Amino acid sequence: MKTINRLFFLLCALALIAFPAAAETVSFTGQVTASYTHEVYSPYTAVVEKIHVSAGDTVTADTPVVQLRTNKVYAEADGVVTAVFAREGDSAEALTTRYGAAIFLDDGVHYTIDVPADDTHAYNSVEAQYVQPGEAVCLRSRSEESRTGTGVITAVTDAGYTVEVLTGSFLAGETANIYRTADYAESQRIGRGAIATRAPLAVTATGNIVRLAVHKGDTVRRGDLLMETLSGGAAASADRALLPAGADGAVAAVSASQGAPAEAGTPLISIWPWDAMQLQAVIPEADLGAIAVGDKVEIVFDWNQDAQESCQGTVKSIAAVNDAAGTGTQYFAYIDFTPDAAVRFGMNATVTTIE
Repeated sequence: MKTINRLFFLLCALALIAFPAAAETVSFTGQVTASYTHEVYSPYTAVVEKIHVSAGDTVTADTPVVQLRTNKVYAEADGVVTAVFAREGDSAEALTTRYGAAIFLDDGVHYTIDVPADDTHAYNSVEAQYVQPGEAVCLRSRSEESRTGTGVITAVTDAGYTVEVLTGSFLAGETANIYRTADYAESQRIGRGAIATRAPLAVTATGNIVRLAVHKGDTVRRGDLLMETLSGGAAASADRALLPAGADGAVAAVSASQGAPAEAGTPLISIWPWDAMQLQAVIPEADLGAIAVGDKVEIVFDWNQDAQESCQGTVKSIAAVNDAAGTGTQYFAYIDFTPDAAVRFGMNATVTTIE
C-alpha cells in the first residue's frame, strides 16, 4: 500500500511540472489623467480683460482663452500720420528715447508764437492785457503787413501765453503783432512775438506695443485709435493681448479672474493635452508583485462595461512612494494606451493584468 501511495504522489508531482497551474489575473481601478499640464502664462503684467473659456471646455492650440487689457492711445487732433517708428513688440519708452515718440501726427499747425509775460507791446488797457485760452486772434507780420493770418491762444501761464498759427503764409523767425480783431486796430493789439516752427505732434506711450492701428500717411480724426500697449513684462508681439490655448486638449482649471491683475509669468489657464492622456491605476501594496513596468494590461471603461469592449495598455511606471491620501497602503501605476474619441479625462476604468 505504501508503494502505491508513493507512486500516486510522484505522478501528481510530475503532472504539476508538465502542466503548471494557470497564472491568476489581478484587476485594479483606474482613472484617465494627464501625464503633463500645459499652462497658459501671462507674458506681461496686466489686467485680465476677459476669460473666454471655462474648466472642462475643449480647445485647440489657436483657441483664444484670455484677453489682457491694453492701454489704448488715441489721436488728440485731426491730422495726417507723418511717421510711425513703432513696430508691434517695441517698447514705447525706448522709442521715445530714440526718436522722441512712437508716432508723429501733423495736425496742420506748423507755427506758434510765444509771448512772454513781460511783453510790452500790448495796447495799454486792462482788456488788452488780459487773455484767455481758446481766444481766436488775428496776426500780421511787422516786416510785411500784407502777410496776415489767424490763430488761437492755446496756453496761458505765469510765463506768458502761446498762439498756434492756423492760417497765413508766414516765415519762421519773423515777428508778428497779435490782435483781437481783423481791422488790426491798435486798441485791439494784445501782444507781439516771433513766429517759430512747430514739429508734428509727438505721440508717446508706456509699455510694450501690441497693436498698431495706423500707418504712415493715414488721415485720422481726433479720438481715433493709434495704438495699444501692455505694461511690463518681456517684449510684446502681435496679438499677444489675446492669449491662445497653445495646445489641443481640455481646460483643466482657470486660475485667472476677470478684472484682476496678473503678474508676468503667472499661470492663467491649465490645459490637459490630448496627447498627454494616460491611465492612473491604484495598486494595493499586497498586489505589487502582480504587476511590473512593461506589462500589458486590459482596460475596460466603466461607462462601456456592458459592451464588453476593451483596449490594451502598457505599464509605463509604478510610483516608488505610496499614495498617502488613499485608504491603506497603495501605489499609483501609470499606463500608456491609445484613446479613441469617446475617452475623456476623469473617466474611470478597470485594469486587468494579462496572463
